Amino acid sequence: MDKTLIYDVGAHKGEDTEFYLKKGFRVVAIEAMPEFCESISKRFSEHVSSGALTVINVAVSNSPGNVKFYVDDRVSEWGTTNPDWSERNKNFGAGKGRTLTIPAAKLADILNEHGVPRYCKIDIEGNDLEALASLEGLRELPEFVSIESDKTSWKKLIEEFETFEKLGYRKYKILDQSLVSMQKCPAAPKEGNFVDWRFKTGSSGLFGDELPGRWLSALEAIEAYKSIFRGYAINGDLGLFGGGPKSMFNMVGKIQEKVFRLKGSKHYLNPAMQFPPPGWYDTHAARE
Repeated sequence: MDKTLIYDVGAHKGEDTEFYLKKGFRVVAIEAMPEFCESISKRFSEHVSSGALTVINVAVSNSPGNVKFYVDDRVSEWGTTNPDWSERNKNFGAGKGRTLTIPAAKLADILNEHGVPRYCKIDIEGNDLEALASLEGLRELPEFVSIESDKTSWKKLIEEFETFEKLGYRKYKILDQSLVSMQKCPAAPKEGNFVDWRFKTGSSGLFGDELPGRWLSALEAIEAYKSIFRGYAINGDLGLFGGGPKSMFNMVGKIQEKVFRLKGSKHYLNPAMQFPPPGWYDTHAARE
């Protein structure tokens, strides 16, 4: 495992890649959209030239070869190889879509070729679990890994934790990504260099030993997710009272977010322990 290396799986436009490079890490950025890969390569050309950044234009999939990639021209973050995910996005107001044929590769094969990182961020819209599961059988694994967790299918959530445990991960943190802009890098850095960084909404935020909150066991993390699932069942995207910016669920979340901001980032609380605000949740896992 290379402690100086991070994988940005689902690099999008390089929002997280830039942060990892600023922290002093080498980065392997994996992105399916050709134009995004071209943009990242041009934007960070000096890092590419120095070997600090490797940009790989593939869709991460357990079916090597060519795969269909469903592009959303309105919400670019919603691009996916998962047809069910693409249909879900249409129900949530996706824009006019198009389909590309993209070369695919297994995440495990990429790690074998480019090295095992300290941290692997996985955010590939509906295929996070598939990518994570592909790591089974590797002789060495990342010390930290994160995925966007399912918040509507309890069966899939349990499968995520079963996969984490099978891979040897034993500690977890649940982060509400809608509050990522509140995070601040600690003055005494625990991961790479100190960076005075303002996280944009949609970015992944802190990682590894710099994450806020305490580490949970699998059972504790699953208990925390129960309140998240209850909130979504009542007033989430597909809940009894529907989602949307004017739903009670979203409005309560906005109020809670303002309270967090007034308190300051040092008083940041894990919202999964309270009434969960709207947004999406990442599960960070660590090996013991």
